[in-house]
Amino acid sequence: MKQKIDHDSWIKGESYQKRILIKKLENKIDLIEDIIISPKGEIPCHNHDFTDEIFYITDNSATMIINDKEFKVSPGDMIYVNKKENHGFRNDSNKEFKMIVFKINFQNGDSLLK
Repeated sequence: MKQKIDHDSWIKGESYQKRILIKKLENKIDLIEDIIISPKGEIPCHNHDFTDEIFYITDNSATMIINDKEFKVSPGDMIYVNKKENHGFRNDSNKEFKMIVFKINFQNGDSLLK
């Protein structure tokens, strides 16, 4: 049975927002999110006990932090982050930063960001 997803429902954080695009894709990818980080906003560093993530950058550039190492990410970049790796994003620009996140082995509540 397919689950109906409300693609217009955004979940808002302090300086970012996200929405669920797909849940459970052939038991390979459990969740796909569309994420926007506001100008000068961030997703604080955090990790997951079970979830691996693939980030696909779609608009603008930002700084990604993985295990205390910072590097620039830009449209077209794809980054894989293993569970338990600390990671986050900082948007230092005056434009929205956008990406799509593919979550593998996702479980509700499996994040510092709840």
